[in-house]
Amino acid sequence: MDSKKLDLAKCEEDYCIVECLGCNALSFLVVTRFDGQPPKLENLPESYNDYDSLLGSLSDDDIKELPRVINDLYSEVEDAIDNYSLVLAGIGLRTLVEAVCIDQNIKGHSLQDKIRELQLQGLISKSEEPILDKLRQIGNVSAHEIKSLPINKLEYALGIINHILRSIYVLPKLNKRLKLEPNKSKKIRPRAVKK
Repeated sequence: MDSKKLDLAKCEEDYCIVECLGCNALSFLVVTRFDGQPPKLENLPESYNDYDSLLGSLSDDDIKELPRVINDLYSEVEDAIDNYSLVLAGIGLRTLVEAVCIDQNIKGHSLQDKIRELQLQGLISKSEEPILDKLRQIGNVSAHEIKSLPINKLEYALGIINHILRSIYVLPKLNKRLKLEPNKSKKIRPRAVKK
């Protein structure tokens, strides 16, 4: 009978609640170390789990407000990031921008032209236009050069997409729900103040 020796690596995990110094958002941080070695800075993406995007994640209610195609694509991009499929995540981010343009009937010869048109039609602000263009560039690098970005940059990019999706799809629907209608109940007469 052959016996095999089982190698067990010593594993340590630290759990922290951290606060962003920029926006004060709270996140849950797990740092994993093997064999007592602290993670090196370049290894942080493999051992760092941030359970809330620094720029805010979409809630389940927000996601329900998205058109079906964008909802499905958004889930695929999140899955790609969660599974460290970084090239696919980069391509997916660009595809999400393209899907928004298609859904909003934005015309243009290139995605760069369509992003400019999103701004001209008032769907994104002038300051958001160059940011969305960076997402286009991330997708181009991922697709054409088969290069991935570090996971933390992809998470920032997803936070940007979250903001754009919220402003184009979620906020207009919330605004309609908040529509002020005159109160149709009986009028209230002011009371006389007793002195």
